[in-house]
Amino acid sequence: MLRAILQARRLMRGHLPRRSGSWGLWPAALLGLALYLAGCRAPVALVSSLPPSASTITVYTSASQPFYSAHDGLRGIQLRVNVPTEFSPGQTPALTGGASLRVTYEPDLDPRYPDRDFYAWPESEQWLGELVDGRTVGQTFRSLYPGLNGITLRVSTYGADFSPGTGRLREGQPAIVREAPFAGREVTVLPGGTEVEVRSAREGWAEVILPDGRRGYVDQDQFASLPPPSRRNTGEVILRLYRLSDGALLRESRLPASTLHDQSHVTFAFEPLPDSYRQEYRFTLTAAGARPGSAVTFRFSPIDVYPEGSRLEGNGEADGDLIFRPAYAERMLVETPLDQALWSGLTGVLEVTFEPTGPTRDCYLRVTIQAGDRPVIVHWSWIRPPGGLPLSSADDPGAPAGGLVLNALYAEDVPVLSVLGGLARGYARLFWRDPWLTAAYIAVVAGALAWVARRARESWSHGG
Repeated sequence: MLRAILQARRLMRGHLPRRSGSWGLWPAALLGLALYLAGCRAPVALVSSLPPSASTITVYTSASQPFYSAHDGLRGIQLRVNVPTEFSPGQTPALTGGASLRVTYEPDLDPRYPDRDFYAWPESEQWLGELVDGRTVGQTFRSLYPGLNGITLRVSTYGADFSPGTGRLREGQPAIVREAPFAGREVTVLPGGTEVEVRSAREGWAEVILPDGRRGYVDQDQFASLPPPSRRNTGEVILRLYRLSDGALLRESRLPASTLHDQSHVTFAFEPLPDSYRQEYRFTLTAAGARPGSAVTFRFSPIDVYPEGSRLEGNGEADGDLIFRPAYAERMLVETPLDQALWSGLTGVLEVTFEPTGPTRDCYLRVTIQAGDRPVIVHWSWIRPPGGLPLSSADDPGAPAGGLVLNALYAEDVPVLSVLGGLARGYARLFWRDPWLTAAYIAVVAGALAWVARRARESWSHGG
């Protein structure tokens, strides 16, 4: 690009008339430069520059950062870390003491499917009604990652876990009562053998009413006895996966209705499809041997919450969408030692590069730092990477709500003009936010450019 500019200058100085009329050729020169820039390409990165550090965290075991990747060909990661300048006697000098870096897909954090929040059960959603023998429901969707190996849905068994009543905990096993199943905050601990009022089931946990009126959840496995269920479901629920383009049956998964828990997530697992990235599919649900009064149901939204697909009822489309999320086999994109990375003492940035990997375009990824022989001190910022997700630390569940100071490098190139267009759009947004400041800035830049152009014109005129 610089060579083209210099050639254009030499052309205008050596072959163009140096009188005022020669400025009529400027549009042609500028057009030529624009065409040249349109062919120039520049490497892309996750962000244009690393965000400012707020502080540091110490990684004793591992810390990770999810982010949204808009480009393909991931080839490097930049991190801001503190590298020791002195080492203890007998300690091998190394940048990070044998730490490693991993990059994996993170589809569970992708917010583009209808099941966006594991713990949320919005009142705007409904149940489909019993899935009896002879009824078929389904959904079309686009897979955004490779390795599709299941479909997760929300199921209700109409109280087939137990009825409201009194349950008794196992002797000698204290039970933690949580605000929500699995990962909810601890409410209290009940001694083993305690009798407690149970109301309903969710995710295989029993909702309990404590003597002081507080509510919480206890794992059903902690109970020695529970009230009998209000019904027993029969039959087998069958999920079939088809390729949308030609209708070919690709996978099938079956689960006995009697094994499903009330108001819970259920995953119909199957062998992974390695080539499922950006592919479109259709899945159907049927229930062989399920009769009215002994069948399960699945959750859906009566309004369209998933623009990439449609809900199916029988042989046609229906309003709304099933509440679902595709499941994927875990896949390691990169695993590399950090001690071999390039370190800049001036910026404090560690840059690790590797062979381009992918696909990574339009995917959520996770960078994980695994400590080696000694802790690694990494910087974090209140500005999170694209995707807006917080960092996580295996050493500190209460880690800051910011993000690791991180950048990703890609082998993919973009046209220079598109980069300039992005800058122009950024200035346009700035103008709408603060037009006076932007106008003053433009005036200063325009004045400087006018002065440079005038001096250049005078220089070229005198050069004749």
